[in-house]
Amino acid sequence: MRYKAILILIFLSIIPTFFSSAYAQPQIGEKTPGFITSTLDGKRIALKDYWEQQGKKVLVLSFFATWCQPCKEDLRYLQKVQDKNADKGLQVVAVLTQDSSKDRVVKEFMGKLGVSLSVLTDEYGIIGKRYAVTALPCNFVVDKDGILKAKYFGYGEDVKKRFENQLMGLLSKP
Repeated sequence: MRYKAILILIFLSIIPTFFSSAYAQPQIGEKTPGFITSTLDGKRIALKDYWEQQGKKVLVLSFFATWCQPCKEDLRYLQKVQDKNADKGLQVVAVLTQDSSKDRVVKEFMGKLGVSLSVLTDEYGIIGKRYAVTALPCNFVVDKDGILKAKYFGYGEDVKKRFENQLMGLLSKP
């Protein structure tokens, strides 16, 4: 009986380590966690496709929800940044998370904002959990080799300034 109790204690002490590493938060300087999801048009896409099929680009993953007021301004701002820097190798991808809106509603939402960014869906919040998104908007900057370089929460002048400095440094690299 005592032997079984010791085995159970050892087993229970190992379980948290296993599960915490399965959903470990991405760290600056590490490879960006991959995922497979769908676009609003239902096309299946993997994150790695942005590097393998579209050439090496700096990628901004912008997590948003249609109910998030600061997300609206952030998406408009990111559209301007995308338009200004697309020829320098920038791709901004919006990731709809923590939101149960239907695809048609999201398309209308983006249209009203004047935003034409690619939108990926995170219907069950799994991608957001994997990236440890705890507030919206939340933007991740990934370099041309798929390495996470920065994470920004919220929207405001100070966030935009830090974001732009980081981004310009990455876009200037070959």
